[in-house]
Amino acid sequence: MDIRQLECFVAVAEELHFRRAGERLGLSQSALSERVSALEHELGARLFFRTTRQVSLTQAGSEFIQDAKRILADIEKSVSNVRHTAESDLRHVRVSGVDEAISMLLPKALIAFRETDPKVHVQVLEVSSSEQHSQELIAHRTDVAFIRTPQENEFITSQLLHRQPIVVALANTNPLSGSASLSASDIANQPIVGYPKHARPILHEALWSGFRQIGAQPNIVCEIIDKSTMLQFVVQGLGISLVPAWVKNIAPSGVSFVPFEPCENQIDLYVAFRKSGNSDTVKRFVDTVKQPPSNDHIL
Repeated sequence: MDIRQLECFVAVAEELHFRRAGERLGLSQSALSERVSALEHELGARLFFRTTRQVSLTQAGSEFIQDAKRILADIEKSVSNVRHTAESDLRHVRVSGVDEAISMLLPKALIAFRETDPKVHVQVLEVSSSEQHSQELIAHRTDVAFIRTPQENEFITSQLLHRQPIVVALANTNPLSGSASLSASDIANQPIVGYPKHARPILHEALWSGFRQIGAQPNIVCEIIDKSTMLQFVVQGLGISLVPAWVKNIAPSGVSFVPFEPCENQIDLYVAFRKSGNSDTVKRFVDTVKQPPSNDHIL
């Protein structure tokens, strides 16, 4: 059974006339009759009484007509939904990324992108790890990912966008807040608001590697994932913290930021995307993201 057979059956059932049904479908009367006969053969039931003067539905035909109409309506609805989804995908970009990239890089990219593609819908998704970013890209569940470590494999490539220095956040009342720079030895006696290693591995490693070099351990009073909460702890004087420089943009009053030495302590941000299988809209979005803004630390 195929859709064309069902369409022929419904047309004949509604017209009760093979010639008129054929004209409605753009088929010859013989071609129409062959398809109806094939459907009857497949169902194992006669659907019409045929005479030289009239056509009428059998009991089986009367019972089948509503099912046939419903099947055709469901197919038409499904096809319409698929086409709508496909058209939407062409005007849709799904973005995931680490918080600093979403906060710092994405707004500027969106402003530039919407100048040429104002009707494109951009959806920002939450993804927890670099590995998951790659999996989501490969599975076509996201289109673009802002990540901290480069990705390069058979399916994905990435490009360095931004190099962000690591700084020390501390309360203005802290005597060290006026320093030109701070090293691990300078903050050895300071209470520190740290991060869990799994959540902020680069900041975690920058802190611990600095202390390993001076043969000491940091005095971590608590560990927090959320940077806004961490800044509140800092401003209240609970401790100091290492943060990427962009955090200055969301810091409350009463917090100072001092460069953390050595100067190679930095956080890189990359844009990752599929090597193939991208819509033209996604390609244009990636090209927009890759355009370097005017900033000393953006490549």
